[in-house]
Amino acid sequence: MARSKVWKYYDKLDNNTAQCQLCEKSIRTSGNTSNLMKHIKTHPQIDLDNKESVVVRGIFKRESHVTKRKIKKAPPFKGLSLFQEQYHNTSEPIIKTKGEPDNIIELDDASCRAIEQAEQEQGAGFWTTGAETVSAEDIIEFEPNVANDSLFEIQDLPLADEEEEIANFHSNLDARVPGQRSFLHNMAFFVCRDRQPLQIMQAEGFKHLVSALCPGSKPPSVDELESYICNQRHLHASKLRKQLARLATLSLSCAVHTTPEKRSHLVLVVHFYEGLEKVSRTLSVQSLPEHFNASQIETRMARVCRRFDISKTKITCVVTRGSRLLEDAVAALLGDHRHMPCFGYLLNTILENTMLRPEILEFCEKVRPYVTCYLDSGVLLSQRKLHLDVKQRPLSKFDMLERYTKYAPHLPNYLQLEISPPLSEEELEQCRELLAVLKPLASSMKELSRAGETSFPVASMALPIVYTLINELKKHQSSPENQITYDLRMFLVHQLQECFDSMEKNVHLAMATLLDPRFRSMPFCSAELATQYVSDLYEIFQTHVKTGVPATVKEDATENYDIWAAYEVLSQEKHSQSTEPNDQDDEITSYFCGRINSLQEEPMKLWENLMHLHPFLHSLAKKYMHIPATAVPPATLFTDAGAAVEEQYTKLTGANMENTLFMADVPLDEWQL
Repeated sequence: MARSKVWKYYDKLDNNTAQCQLCEKSIRTSGNTSNLMKHIKTHPQIDLDNKESVVVRGIFKRESHVTKRKIKKAPPFKGLSLFQEQYHNTSEPIIKTKGEPDNIIELDDASCRAIEQAEQEQGAGFWTTGAETVSAEDIIEFEPNVANDSLFEIQDLPLADEEEEIANFHSNLDARVPGQRSFLHNMAFFVCRDRQPLQIMQAEGFKHLVSALCPGSKPPSVDELESYICNQRHLHASKLRKQLARLATLSLSCAVHTTPEKRSHLVLVVHFYEGLEKVSRTLSVQSLPEHFNASQIETRMARVCRRFDISKTKITCVVTRGSRLLEDAVAALLGDHRHMPCFGYLLNTILENTMLRPEILEFCEKVRPYVTCYLDSGVLLSQRKLHLDVKQRPLSKFDMLERYTKYAPHLPNYLQLEISPPLSEEELEQCRELLAVLKPLASSMKELSRAGETSFPVASMALPIVYTLINELKKHQSSPENQITYDLRMFLVHQLQECFDSMEKNVHLAMATLLDPRFRSMPFCSAELATQYVSDLYEIFQTHVKTGVPATVKEDATENYDIWAAYEVLSQEKHSQSTEPNDQDDEITSYFCGRINSLQEEPMKLWENLMHLHPFLHSLAKKYMHIPATAVPPATLFTDAGAAVEEQYTKLTGANMENTLFMADVPLDEWQL
């Protein structure tokens, strides 16, 4: 068989590897020339059919005198290649000089800008890398002529079939050390699922635990485990990218977290439906400079979208935690009408402003020392009745006061403290009255947090919650209340009305609510807005009927208080005033006149029964039902347990943080434990 003409531009290093003479990259051949042909297409100047061409070695190798940008490297994993990156011929990495840290490689700013501009020119609505370029895992070396240099990894995704790659990875590891893969895999699951720092492998107590439970075994080194997790992250990221490619629509949430050491990082999460199951997956955790701006955030968001092949047209909207910089970044990326504020942040801000009022703050200052003394008295954890508040968690202040007013009268019966009860009987009664005003709001926040520290509630819950809160607070009180309690109630009503007015105007939030069968009878404060949204539905319905293609929406307190029970009463009252649908009603009219569904059902499961009656609205609902109500899980934003989770995150650093938090969201069945 004649030798392929592509070999003119390669040197064969061994049976499985060849080096490109033009750029000196080493390419995995896998016994054929497919990867070689793909790689040579990254040099469009080369004409394979030109037999008279002369090869100039290193002609496309990057020069080393340009301005540089830092990128973290990953430690090598013995016997395995960790390189799963796709490179452009304008941005090949170079090795740092001796005087610079050995864990950094550099890219020049000019090259990065050129790449981003070129990628954007491929299409206004879609980011992608060339399908004909060589797969990232097939590039196993950048600068083979540099002696004694370790291999580097630039964060990106492989393109090869992930199942085959995982199988090869596992078989190679098992062949090297029998049984080691299973042990290492379980350790990786423990670290990622519980979001532990890799340094726990070096802890004396942890080593003892492993030796006691698994005699003869020892924990892997930090470098081994980091490399294994890094490799797994790339493989699962490739699988996620293919999963996202099958979707017609998705939404994103974005938040900036800052540690006590003033280190900031950007977290980007994707939300979508896989069948009837709502899925939220961390896409990226990227560090930010000390003084960052909206442009830097937008650049990072765009880069993540390109890596996961997420087109702009797929993104319904982006939910951001309260920050003008984040809003500006979303506007620069997608336009002014694709942003939605974080509902959890709004509620947290309202409660925080309320808890800072003098009448509440005074009670907190008096009760806190008493609770501290109680906790220091040696009461068993299982028997503790009082809880201390947590900084930056206003809900914990409410809980501290509520538990004190409930249990304080009974504490002296079995516990003698060195400090006297801080509140008199009169103050205790006043505190209970104020807490009763705050009870509906606190109940709503706990309801949002109920799903756990990693779950996102759907956006369709936001407007019904706020509307119900306002109506509950406006209700006529059966017993007279003093001026302090009345002032607090009116303050809270004013805060919630301001919040509701701005939320009603957000088209994504409004459509998500109207298209959720549980809230189809949702009353709006603004009749004009409600009419406009229904008109929009009719307009796009007509477009759908004429063209057959779905169009898009125009974008211009008791002890056991239950926020949903209160909402159900309101919705039943409104529904009783409407007329029953008849056979002549169109799809939209019959939908809004339909019976009220159980608030405990999942919206997409309800749509499974409604889709035959309302096919157009069902197709439109799929665009909005995955939008999250919050930019971060409410439990981490509201509760003291969430504060502990965020504190745990601060122990994660650099690439370890991104890899660990990405793998933490991998479904349990995909871990193959």
